[in-house]
Amino acid sequence: MSARRSAASSPSAVRVAVAGLGWMGGLHARCYRRFAEAYPELDVSFSLAVAASRAESLREEAERRWGFERTVAAPGAAATAADVDLVSICTPNSEHADLAVSAANAGKAVWIEKPVGRTLEEVQRVHDAVQRNGTVLVVGHNYRSSPAVRELRTRIADGRIGTVEHVRGHYDAGFATDPAAPLTWRFSEAQAGGGASSDILSHLIDLAQYLNGPVAEVVGRLRTVHASRPLPAGTGGHFGGRALNEVGEVDNDDIAVTLASFANGSFGTLNASRVSRSGENALVIEIHGSLGYASWNSEHPNEFLWRDRTMSAVSKEYVDAGMPEYGRFLPGPGLGIGFDDVKLIELGELVKLLRGMPSEAATIDDALRVARVEDALRRSTASGSWIAVS
Repeated sequence: MSARRSAASSPSAVRVAVAGLGWMGGLHARCYRRFAEAYPELDVSFSLAVAASRAESLREEAERRWGFERTVAAPGAAATAADVDLVSICTPNSEHADLAVSAANAGKAVWIEKPVGRTLEEVQRVHDAVQRNGTVLVVGHNYRSSPAVRELRTRIADGRIGTVEHVRGHYDAGFATDPAAPLTWRFSEAQAGGGASSDILSHLIDLAQYLNGPVAEVVGRLRTVHASRPLPAGTGGHFGGRALNEVGEVDNDDIAVTLASFANGSFGTLNASRVSRSGENALVIEIHGSLGYASWNSEHPNEFLWRDRTMSAVSKEYVDAGMPEYGRFLPGPGLGIGFDDVKLIELGELVKLLRGMPSEAATIDDALRVARVEDALRRSTASGSWIAVS
């Protein structure tokens, strides 16, 4: 049974597999368990069928903590399991494209963390497989699911700040500031693809295009600040782990600086750093219009700055139950939903796609648009010139 048919005709029996059982895989599992409570009107629940990890300890935890029916060591076996309708892909980046193509070819719906692929070619391959098989794929560009961002998108589209003239954004993360942090897979182009340009700038690119339309042309630079790091004593992700005395080369970027021209004629400055000391995980985006201004900071997710032509100054507004999705979790402003809730909203948008309903999900088309901007940025770094986004 395909996920599309399951969600439409047998909503209580959507069976899922989760490939990759680190922090993000666990978050996907929690979202599946919470879904029916948050979205009762969609009348969908999920059955946790298969969990995949090469680490035996994580497989044991998946059965004990989240109640998966069975576990396997090979992510590919989970992605193509005959009794599964929907596959979560939460593995390291090097496995994303192959798993997504396999799942799509097997007729599964896919919920995949970004990046969909390490290169534009890999993302295009996934796009082609999804289109060829008529499946649904949703990408974990979770910031667009924040109720504050959704509210700003509506207001901007309604023309309340006039014509957009400039988008200014930065994503400052501090997980790689310490040069003694171990050389995990995120610092390898072969395993991760780009560094800051793929890991975090991709979120900012998606958000800028979600709020202001497609980027048409870019010029920019990528830089590696810490050219070597100690080899890891084990596996790890953003937050590393124990290090050995030997060192290895970092061959992807720590900082990405981009000047963008949007298709609507506005300009943008979109920058990202994983070695920033200004914040732990701050995605900030500002939209400057001819009649007003909007701004959102991911470190303060339940509020935003706003000014339109009726106002004499910029004001801070809190998200409330009258804005998109917030009321599913809390009745009034100032209480604040968290990261897990936003991922649950993302899953809700996936279910809407499966039902053929209007959805704000980031699809494979959105992922391809982001990958094309990233590819243009890499080519601009090599040439020193403005590069049109293909």
